[in-house]
Amino acid sequence: MQANVAHRLFALVLGALLLHGCGQLPERPSPVTTDPDLARAEALAGEGQYLAAADLYRQIALRTDDPATQAALLLAGGEAAAAGGDWDAARNAVAELAQRPLTGTAALRYRLLSAEVLLTEMRPLDALEALGEAPAAEDPVALQVRFHEDSARAYRQLGNLFESARALQTLDPLIGDPQRRLDNQTTILRTLALLNEQLLAKLQPSPPGIEGGWMQLALIVKQHGSEPEKLAPLFEDWRRRFPQHPAMPELLLNYADQLQAQLSQFDRIAVLLPQSGKLAEVSMAIRDGLLIQRLRTPSSAHTALRFYDSSDSATVWPLYNQAVADGAQLVIGPLQKAAVSQLLRAGELPVPVLALNEVTLSGAPPINLFMYSLSPEDEARQVAERIWLDGMRRPAVLVPQGDWGDRLATAFEQRWQGLGGEVAGVGRYDSGTHDYSGAITGLLHLDQSAARHKELQQWLGKQLEFEPRRREDIDAVFVAARPVQAQGIRPQLQFHRAADLPVYATSHAWLGQLSRSQAEDMRGILLPEIPWLIQSEGADDDRAVISRYLPRSGAAYGRLYAMGMDAFQLAANLNRLSTSRFESLDGKTGNLFMDEGRRVRRQLVWVRLDDTPEVLGFAPRLDLQQAPVEVAPVPSPVVETAPAS
Repeated sequence: MQANVAHRLFALVLGALLLHGCGQLPERPSPVTTDPDLARAEALAGEGQYLAAADLYRQIALRTDDPATQAALLLAGGEAAAAGGDWDAARNAVAELAQRPLTGTAALRYRLLSAEVLLTEMRPLDALEALGEAPAAEDPVALQVRFHEDSARAYRQLGNLFESARALQTLDPLIGDPQRRLDNQTTILRTLALLNEQLLAKLQPSPPGIEGGWMQLALIVKQHGSEPEKLAPLFEDWRRRFPQHPAMPELLLNYADQLQAQLSQFDRIAVLLPQSGKLAEVSMAIRDGLLIQRLRTPSSAHTALRFYDSSDSATVWPLYNQAVADGAQLVIGPLQKAAVSQLLRAGELPVPVLALNEVTLSGAPPINLFMYSLSPEDEARQVAERIWLDGMRRPAVLVPQGDWGDRLATAFEQRWQGLGGEVAGVGRYDSGTHDYSGAITGLLHLDQSAARHKELQQWLGKQLEFEPRRREDIDAVFVAARPVQAQGIRPQLQFHRAADLPVYATSHAWLGQLSRSQAEDMRGILLPEIPWLIQSEGADDDRAVISRYLPRSGAAYGRLYAMGMDAFQLAANLNRLSTSRFESLDGKTGNLFMDEGRRVRRQLVWVRLDDTPEVLGFAPRLDLQQAPVEVAPVPSPVVETAPAS
């Protein structure tokens, strides 16, 4: 190809195809070119025929001799392929361009395309690294928009909603189209509204400025989003405090409309709970939580709750049909695993069911079956993720003998292996004794050290000074324990030369607060807990009110009250949560989201135990950082156990 034609091609392609994540091309002047194929490629892209354009760009590139022009054509082809959804072709273009000469705007476009490919692979950390520094003010606005959209998406995949909202706030003034800007502002508000109220209050900048204004607005919609009639006067008051804020006048109405469109309204809800037997008290606490939340939710004023006695698990299917015949539009419950299994086998369910326990899935559940539980296995998986995020790679596991310990050990191991790690070992202790040294010395290989010492003494025929040494390949310990065992295990780990190892546990290790002796023995243990039990005083007065009127509102029963409250909130949000695992609900038992099996999962708050426990906040969701690792629930006998067991 002649040099002057190559130069014209190069100039043409370097200014072309500033593609957005939505697959649209920005408006730009069409350069004049003497190459009919290149003009055709431009026309195809302008008509939205991106895959045909991508193929044509590549054909032109393969017959082009000039390296810089060829690189520009490959970049244009990769962007067109991405706009058309052919991410394999986009990925190939990124690989081909890795060592090609790209400068200025073309180099920025390459960074953006690289990041977008990584985001399709659920690799947000790599995507953020590929994005690099933000574009300069003189760079094309379309590329600046694309950069901040990609940044927001990467942070959302990381589970870092705060930084995702920040990226969208930076994007906001760059958007010219009013409707698109309104959608972006609504997304800012919805993203911040997913954060816990305590976190929003804690992160308030001083002075508040634009960012603080967004956070204050998010608090308003969190507290009154279900009451659209209250939003207008609250917005007016907010506007008086933030007169220069860029929030559009129609924002709250648009937010309310979007939220209401996703929420389900029910006039009649049936609740299947056992009213006798060993789960009766558990059921009473959940029932009280349901009633509390119904009274606290203004939009539920006309929602009738009708309770059915499901003490006999074998009768749950006819009981469900009776509830449907009575006009129920949604069923909450049953509680027993055997009863949930019966509905799982039933096939088609005419009205949705929010079961209050979880059973093993061998395939896709019935379309209308959702499961929500305070699963200890789920906590063990979150502990595995936290240890991984903290940089440890060889944890040891210490659990009690028996079914409960086996379930938690298996859940932890499965999740750890899914992350790519290997457990150093599993020890099992007798929960009926206060001496755990046998299990601990075996886990730490101190017994092997002692055996080697004894063998050496016998071989030499004399006494030798000896200090046992534990194995060096362990960098953390996961302990499954109740409070009595946790209080004994921590000091014994320290005594047996493991004082330097961080200790992680599930929420079962404490009762929501520590006595003086417990604090001395359990200081430093890290564990996940439901937000409702560790909220600061004054953050939300409903817990204080509930504790005055309901007995045993401490940890065990407090979790069950919170479960009932969340079950009522979940009823209206099931459809919304099932649309995407990025959707979540700020609940009393955690930040709630749904997996591919329509099981409600809980993102818990992390605590470091001390005289006054230190609240560390939520850990990033690893399910958003990579392709989902589907871990089946641990098979266990179908027994009548409480959901928080």
